[in-house]
Amino acid sequence: MTSSSSSEEVNLGGLEYATFAFDHRIYRELFLSGFVILVYDHILTLDFEVKFIWNKKFHFGTYWFLAIRYISLACNLTITFFYFGILSVETCSKMERVLEAFQTLQIFFVDTTFALRVMAMTRVHAIYGLSPWVGLPVGILNTVTAGLGLWTMIEYGAPQMLAAPGMSGCHTSIPRSTANRFAGVWESQVALDTLVFGLTLYRAYADRSTASVIPRPLIQCMMLDGTMYFGIIVFAHVADVFTIYFGDEIISGILSWWTTSLSITLICRLNLNLQLHAGSRNSCTLSDYVAAELEKIQADSVTLDTPSVGRVDADIVSRIDEV
Repeated sequence: MTSSSSSEEVNLGGLEYATFAFDHRIYRELFLSGFVILVYDHILTLDFEVKFIWNKKFHFGTYWFLAIRYISLACNLTITFFYFGILSVETCSKMERVLEAFQTLQIFFVDTTFALRVMAMTRVHAIYGLSPWVGLPVGILNTVTAGLGLWTMIEYGAPQMLAAPGMSGCHTSIPRSTANRFAGVWESQVALDTLVFGLTLYRAYADRSTASVIPRPLIQCMMLDGTMYFGIIVFAHVADVFTIYFGDEIISGILSWWTTSLSITLICRLNLNLQLHAGSRNSCTLSDYVAAELEKIQADSVTLDTPSVGRVDADIVSRIDEV
C-alpha cells in the first residue's frame, strides 16, 4: 500500500529526477527574479504614482494603468505561494483549476500590457501624420496579437500537475499544443514591437534636423522611452519563444512569468515617464513637434522663395493632441 501510494505521488513528466530538480530550481529562481523586479520598481516609483496618478483626475487610462499594476502584483504574490509553499500533492491537485486560471490570466496580462503599448504605437502613428500606410500594418499586427491571445485563453487546456519527493511547491507543465499557441502570441508581439521600434528609429533619423528648432522634440522623448522598452522586451520575448520550442516539460515557457513581470514593469515605467514629461516645463508634445516641422518648412520656403507646402489640418492636430 505504501509503495503504491508513493508511486502515485511521483510524476516527473518523463524526466530524470536530477533533471527535474535542476529545472525546478531554475524555474523558481527566474520567477522570483521577475517578482523582485516588479516589487522593487513599485517601491521606486510609488512617489511618482501618487503624484501623477492618484493626485489627478481619474479617467479610463488611469483605471487601466492601476488595474494592470496592482492585479499583476496580487497574482505574483499568489503564485509565489504556489511555487514556494510547502504543499502536499493532494493540495496541489485541488488547486489545479486555480493554477490554470492564473496561467490563463498571465496570457490576459500579455494582451493587456500590449493594449497599454497601443498608446505608444498611436504616438508613432501620429508622428507619421496619421498615415494609413503606417496605421494599417500596425493595426493588422495589433489584431493578430489580440486574436492569438484570446484564442490561447479559450483553448488553454488543463495543466498537468507534476510532483517529486523532497520538493516544495506545486509544479505544472502545459500541453504542447497550448505551448505552441503561447509561442505564437509572443512571436506576434516580437513582430509588432520590432515594427514600431523600426518606425520610431527611422523617424528619428529622418527628422534629426528638427532637433535644431526645439530643444527636445517628441521623437527624442519617444526614443528615450521606446528604445529601452522595445529593445529589452523583444530580446526577452525571443528568449521565451526558444524555451517554449526547445525546452522540456518544465523548461518550456520558463521565462513566461519573468517576461510578463518585466513587460508590466517597463510599460508602467513608460506611462509614468510620459506623465512626468507632460508635467515638466521642458515637456515635449506632438504639438511642439508639429510646430517645429511647420517652422522648418516655412524657413525652407522663405529661403527658396517659394510658397509654403506644409499645411497641417487643424482636425489632425487636435486628434494628435488627444493621443
